Amino acid sequence: MLRWFLIVTTTLVVIASGLVHGFWTDRWQPLAATTEAAARLDELPLTLGDWVGERMEVKPGQAGAGVAGCIQRRYVQRQTGSTVVMALVCGRPGPVSIHTPEACYGASGYTVGTPTRVSFGEGPDADQLWTADAVRTRATEETRLRIYWGWNAGRHWIGSELPRHEFARTPVLHKLYVLRELSGTSEQATGEPCQDFLKVLRPAMQQVLFAKAP
Repeated sequence: MLRWFLIVTTTLVVIASGLVHGFWTDRWQPLAATTEAAARLDELPLTLGDWVGERMEVKPGQAGAGVAGCIQRRYVQRQTGSTVVMALVCGRPGPVSIHTPEACYGASGYTVGTPTRVSFGEGPDADQLWTADAVRTRATEETRLRIYWGWNAGRHWIGSELPRHEFARTPVLHKLYVLRELSGTSEQATGEPCQDFLKVLRPAMQQVLFAKAP
């Protein structure tokens, strides 16, 4: 009797874990809120101030399992020629909260430095993003990137230390990456293009993605 009790109990635990994971990743049916949020991503303008963008291909599975929507674009500032790449995903908090640059870029051979926070604006609702440099060294070349990233549950961007726990109850979560390649020759002359781009990107995202949010 004890043996059968243990077998039944273990089976129930496995089934319950599978159900929880299924709902956590929207395995069976995406929520209406995440579907609507994914549809709004492409409404983000290709022209943002002095920055002109173009769509980049998002390959199947590139955004990760369970992500409801993903766009990737390249923006060029007309006056300076500075180029940044933006990636924006949305979905349930479980899939969207994972895969930080240490995991994503680390898997591609990059070593990601210690992240620091950068604030945009003032007050409790000021946007805050992580930033770090990533380096990949190969036989004949070295590639250096500067990456900014953070999450938004509908109010403002947050550089969270524990996004999986902080946003666990969020119906829809957005994650943003903005990055550029570091040349090493014109850093001082061009300033920080990513931050210049974020100054026009943030209000556009607020209007397009979150002003319509319930």
